[in-house]
Amino acid sequence: MMALLRSRTTMYVLASIVVVGLVVSAAVGLFNSLGAVPPGAQQTGQEGTAPPAQAPDVPEPSSLGDPPPGLAYVSDPETDVYCRQEGCARLVTVLTEDEEVTEDARATVQEVYDHLLDRDWKIMLPEGAESPEDVPPEQTVLTDETVMIADSSTGNAGDPAVLMLRYADLTR
Repeated sequence: MMALLRSRTTMYVLASIVVVGLVVSAAVGLFNSLGAVPPGAQQTGQEGTAPPAQAPDVPEPSSLGDPPPGLAYVSDPETDVYCRQEGCARLVTVLTEDEEVTEDARATVQEVYDHLLDRDWKIMLPEGAESPEDVPPEQTVLTDETVMIADSSTGNAGDPAVLMLRYADLTR
């Protein structure tokens, strides 16, 4: 048996099998990576990313209903839709009716929240919170049991009020 392992022919056969295995393994890995979207990659039509094959499953801004008086919801489906493995979300900017940035983004978001709460939306409580007062306003999430929204504003002076809108997954 040892003589067989010392043979050049056996070594060539074993080396060939290993090389073929490495090439096949690399080809399968490359093929799989071409079809996969890396974690955290956006599937919008933006430069550097491929547009999705079909329209993403994301709610329209109209699912929020009419905005509070004096405000408007603005969202561009080409740049404001972001998809990950968990699903897709849409950013909705809240502007004045003249499409200008409001003076205080946090106050604008609170105005939208109050408007939605008056229309029977509910506050989603995170684990450990017993009442809505236990949740800071910037971490409050509202739902109508179909759609949920959260404040995505930066909080910087001069920046617009931004809401993140996505379908509610209340089964978790």
